[in-house]
Amino acid sequence: MSSHHPRTSLVLNAVALRADWDAKVRVGRVDYVDGAQLDRIRDELGPDCVVRRRGASLELAAAKPALAIRADEVVELRLGDVTDLLAWRLSDWLIEHFATTGRQLFRRRRSLVVVSNRPDDDFLRSVMRGASLPEGLAFQAAFDLDVRVERPAGKAQVFLALDSRTRPRIDTPLNELLAAGVSLEGLYVRRADPTGDPRLADHGRLTGRVERVESGTLVLTDHDDGWATIPIHEARLEPRMEVLAQVLSDLRPASGSPREVLERLRAEAGRISTGEEQLKRIRSMAQYLRKQAPLLLDGHVGEFGKLIASQRRFPKYEIVPKPALIFDPDGKRTNRWNQGGLDQHGPFDRYQFNPKRLSIAVICQQELQGRVEQFVEQLLNGVPNAKGGDVGFLRRFALEKPYIKVFVAANATATEYRRAGIAAVEHITDRGESWNLALVQTEEAMEALSGDDNPYLTTKAFFLSKGIAVQHVHFETMNQAPRQRAYSLNNVGLACYAKLGGVPWLLPSDQAVAHELVVGIGSHHERSSRFGVGDRYVGITTVFSGDGRYLLESRTRAVPFSEYGSAMLQAVRAAVERVRSDFAWSSGDPVRLVFHAFKPMKDVEAQAVRSLMNELAIPHAEYAFLHVADAHPFQIFDENQQGQPAGRGAKKGIAAPPRGLMVHLSRRDALLCLKGARELKQAGDGHPAPLLLRLHRDSTFRDLTYLGRQAYAFACHSWRSFLPAPVPITILYSQLVAEGLRNLSTVSGWSDDAIIGRIGRTRWFL
Repeated sequence: MSSHHPRTSLVLNAVALRADWDAKVRVGRVDYVDGAQLDRIRDELGPDCVVRRRGASLELAAAKPALAIRADEVVELRLGDVTDLLAWRLSDWLIEHFATTGRQLFRRRRSLVVVSNRPDDDFLRSVMRGASLPEGLAFQAAFDLDVRVERPAGKAQVFLALDSRTRPRIDTPLNELLAAGVSLEGLYVRRADPTGDPRLADHGRLTGRVERVESGTLVLTDHDDGWATIPIHEARLEPRMEVLAQVLSDLRPASGSPREVLERLRAEAGRISTGEEQLKRIRSMAQYLRKQAPLLLDGHVGEFGKLIASQRRFPKYEIVPKPALIFDPDGKRTNRWNQGGLDQHGPFDRYQFNPKRLSIAVICQQELQGRVEQFVEQLLNGVPNAKGGDVGFLRRFALEKPYIKVFVAANATATEYRRAGIAAVEHITDRGESWNLALVQTEEAMEALSGDDNPYLTTKAFFLSKGIAVQHVHFETMNQAPRQRAYSLNNVGLACYAKLGGVPWLLPSDQAVAHELVVGIGSHHERSSRFGVGDRYVGITTVFSGDGRYLLESRTRAVPFSEYGSAMLQAVRAAVERVRSDFAWSSGDPVRLVFHAFKPMKDVEAQAVRSLMNELAIPHAEYAFLHVADAHPFQIFDENQQGQPAGRGAKKGIAAPPRGLMVHLSRRDALLCLKGARELKQAGDGHPAPLLLRLHRDSTFRDLTYLGRQAYAFACHSWRSFLPAPVPITILYSQLVAEGLRNLSTVSGWSDDAIIGRIGRTRWFL
């Protein structure tokens, strides 16, 4: 039963499968040998039989009662007791059914993608404003259909999740595109894959990147083994949004650059992805399915229910309140509003932060110096006459007037920026001091540059190697209208204080546990090829105390994926040993370790962590292994949400769920909404999707409500911006570290060893 909230009318994008659950079905069992045996049996029995591995056995069941099941033993079971087999069978029935409707079908992860064949569901024509386009190019509406077994009341049930989406299509023969003026160089192509399910459209296999075209043949670079060339008539472009934008731009130069076309495509996708539009389409598909009668097992027929809504057997849910942030060591000064609490109480460590008088170097282009100096003044002391901008960096964080000096770059090149940085370090060294912070003025266009050509990256690499925190600001931000500039300055100031090692606020913590660590596990993938050649992985571990105090960051060396698991374990070992030593744990203290992982943790990984803790003499620790997933099929809608003003009469967030909504799908799975209508920036941002929290079965601490509330609190705890984070900072900070390392690795002479020591204990990556 749900905890009904009077202000919401919730809808989950799923329908339940209904059937006579007491009906008997025949299930055969065969000893499992290997994957080849499994594939052979599936091929022999065909699509009308389900074959699934369960432990040391294979289970077989037939859709039609006349089909014989050849097995070591055949037993009769209740239909309601074979939900996993039912899920497999229902997935296959969906393919059978929609294959008869003439629609294109694809596999996308676990989902079946059903592409609409209605002319008005091809949105490319509206993007291109009626232009004549070759056959095979489209931007179409589609549905993701994903069969799931969930246990909302402790009992297994089969659900079908329905999600509305859009997908690009590029099936035009390449010789036609080439003749029409499309440049193929630099684009990746795919080849036919005849090994797939014949009922599904051939999505093709990625083959390589086009280097040049020679006499009807594509010469490839970064290619699959054995595919240095491919005949042009055997290849197709990969159907990605940015590739479609490039093709359209080449076909009609007057339509704009690839970037402009891509923005138009994304705007159209945003229109289709609004909550109001998605719910309408999902409801239409649910009504269509209710008219069907899926053939399940042994001739038994099922039916689909209505979309699950809060008035009809909705799972248990709650709206988690924002945490009361703490702004003093005694825990007496609190506020649920981060910026308001800072302005009222000052930062948590206002009496401990040192130094109060900062030394700040400013790096900017010579021709922009005057305007940059005005911006820095407003950063420090506030934006006059701007709502929300009257409290500057110094007053908000209880700091004294800093020592500031500007160093100019003669132009916008990386060489000149680096020269200005060197001048800054020489200047402060001559004074016998050191910089606490470097503010670097950049431009948005610099984002497209990489490595040694990027002024900010080269300057950042230089300053970080000297142990100096760095913050960049786009000149376009400096030119914003006063009110918007005030919001941007507030976020810049918060990030700067955190980079300097400051603690703006903390979270309330569970006083019943002496030591609670929340460990974020992420990954940095160094990829030199789309085909896995030379791939290296860096494990990223961020460690927080239960009150959200950032303790440290640890990372593995760059290793092949085969060595990633053991290397990651060593990073966790180093982190726990460091924290245990710094905080003087005693052997009898109660300890709880909560792991937030970017990917599902395998059984062997969870067991390895437990074994490691035993080895470190922490045998009584409680564990929670939580997969924080953004890739899943579920959406939640609130029909009572009428949207928020988005300017010019538009509304954003229509049908968005409330921020903080947590829906329990089972004892181990919950959906957590981190964004509501107010948190969307504009009407075209689409419908805010929830995170899926999945608790590993080997967890010894299993209070999913506690863990969900904690994950929500950590999403309200970002020191990068006053806005709510899209994921808990355990995951976000790991992602930012990975992104920072990936970008810095493109700068000549950079070594990750530069971020060792004091700077590595700060939030340098914000």
